[in-house]
Amino acid sequence: MEMAVLHPAAKHPKEVLYDEVYDPLVRAWFQDLNASQQLAKLLREAPDHDLVENLERFNTLFHELVENGSVDTTATSAEVARTLGENREYMLWEDQMTPGPDATTEELMASFRHKIKRNISLAAIEALICLESAIRYAREALGLTGAELAATLRRSTMLPASLAALHDEREKVRMQYLTGTAEEIMYPAVDYADVVAGRFRIDDDKFMTIGLPGQQRIRFRKPPPDNLVLDSPTMMCPAQRLNNEHDEPLNNQFWDLLIDIYQASDRLA
Repeated sequence: MEMAVLHPAAKHPKEVLYDEVYDPLVRAWFQDLNASQQLAKLLREAPDHDLVENLERFNTLFHELVENGSVDTTATSAEVARTLGENREYMLWEDQMTPGPDATTEELMASFRHKIKRNISLAAIEALICLESAIRYAREALGLTGAELAATLRRSTMLPASLAALHDEREKVRMQYLTGTAEEIMYPAVDYADVVAGRFRIDDDKFMTIGLPGQQRIRFRKPPPDNLVLDSPTMMCPAQRLNNEHDEPLNNQFWDLLIDIYQASDRLA
C-alpha cells in the first residue's frame, strides 16, 4: 500500500516576510547598535541635554543605523526587494512611502528603509508610553525612587513584551485600551515630546506588581478580549522572539537602553 506523503503547509506571505526580511534585519540592527561608538558617546553627553533632546538624538542614531547598513547586510538589496515585491500587499505601508506597482529595486529599498525607520521610532514611543506611565505608578503606588525605582523598571520587561506578540490591528486596539483614547499612535504624528509631555498615559489601574519586596516587577493587568477577526497571522515582534548572547530577548536590551537614557537625563531621582 502506497503511503501518502505529507507536505508542510505553505507559509503565509506575512511569515515569509518575517523569516526572510524582518528577522535578519532586526538581528543586524541590534548588532550594529551594540557596535556603534555613537551609543556610548550619546549616553556620556546625556547629562548636558534634557530628556526630549536625548531621545531625539538617539532617534537619529536609530535611523542612521538603518540608512548606513542594517538593511543591506541582511541580504542583497535585490533579494530583499524581490521578497518585498512578491509580498507587498501584506506590508503595512500606511502613512509611509508606498512603492508603486512597478517600483524598481532602488525604489522598493528606499520605501522599506523609510518604513523600518518609522517602525523603530514607533516601537520606541510605545515603549516610552509604558515607561513613563510605569514610572508614575511606581512612584505614587509603590513609593519608589532612585536606584530602587530604576531596578524595578529594569525587571519589568513584561511591559514591553506584552505589546510584542500582536497583530497590527490588535496592537492598535491594545494601545487604545491602555491609554484610554481612540487616537491612533502613529509616528511622526506622535513624537517623543508628546510622550514626555503626557499626551498619552496609562492609568494606574492598568498596572499590577508581582514578586517579593526588593524583587518586584510591574506588569499590565489582563485586558478584556478584543474579539477581533483577523485576516492574517499574529506575528511576534522579532525583537521579542530573537535572543542576544545572554539568551534574553533583544527587546530587553532596548528597554534597558531607554531606562539608561532616563537615568542619564536625571529623570529617575
